[in-house]
This record gives sequence, C-alpha cells and structure tokens, in this order.
Amino acid sequence: MTTPNEGASKGFMDALPDPMKLDPIQIGFVILLMTLLYLLLKFSFFQPVVKVMDEREAAIAAGGAAKAEAASLVELRQNDYAARLRDLRAKAFEHRKALAAAATEEKVALLDKVRKQASETRGGALEELKVQKEAAKVELMAQVDVLSESMVQHLLKQA
Repeated sequence: MTTPNEGASKGFMDALPDPMKLDPIQIGFVILLMTLLYLLLKFSFFQPVVKVMDEREAAIAAGGAAKAEAASLVELRQNDYAARLRDLRAKAFEHRKALAAAATEEKVALLDKVRKQASETRGGALEELKVQKEAAKVELMAQVDVLSESMVQHLLKQA
C-alpha cells in the first residue's frame, strides 16, 4: 500500500516539467533573451571598445609616423652638427697653424734681432779691445823706453 506521503511526493515529481522535453515557449524566450543580450552588448559594450581600439590603433600609427619623423629630424640635425663641428675643427686647426707660424716667425725675427745686437756688441767689444790693446802697447813701449833708460843709467852708474 501506499502511504499518503508517497502519493504526494509522486504527484510533486509528476508536476515538474520533464527536462528532456522541449518547450517551444521557453526556447523562444531564451532565443529572445540571447538576441537582446547580444544587441545590448554589441551597442553598449563592444562598439565603444572597438571604437577605443580603433582610436588607439590610429594613435599608435600616428605615433609611429611622428617617431619616424622625429628620428629623421634628429639624424638630420646630428649630420648638420657633425658637419659644423668638422668645419669648426678645421678652422681651429688653421687658426692654430697660423698662430704657430706667426709665433715661429716672431721667434725667428727676435732671434735675428738678438743675434744682430750680439754681433754688434761683440764687434764693438772687439774694437774696444783693439783700442785698449793699442793703448796698452803704446803705454808698454813708453814704459819699456823709460825702464831701458833707467837700466842704462843704473848700469852706467855701476860701471
């Protein structure tokens, strides 16, 4: 026999829909919900995300172009800087070369001037020495005459 609880539980289970049976109303409702969810996501979520992604991609492309332009500008400026630096170094080398040549020329002129002065001083000293030599000769000859005279007088007195 069946108890009253068994009948109630059996009736409850029988009242539940069979999960294996397809209910067209439920299927239609699920399809409608999925379509609404798809449209809602497409227009409220995916479209702004796609827009942001497109803007980001455009900004990256513009950044790449700006980067390439900046790189070419930097390279151009570096080449210009290198050319100006070469020119300035060449000018500095020429300036140093001219200064060295002028210093050498001035040194040679100064040495020639000093040599000429030394030569003149030497010549003057030689002339003065000759004069002094002649004066000493004359004085010595005078002294020799005096001494010889004095010796002759001294010898004559002894004799």
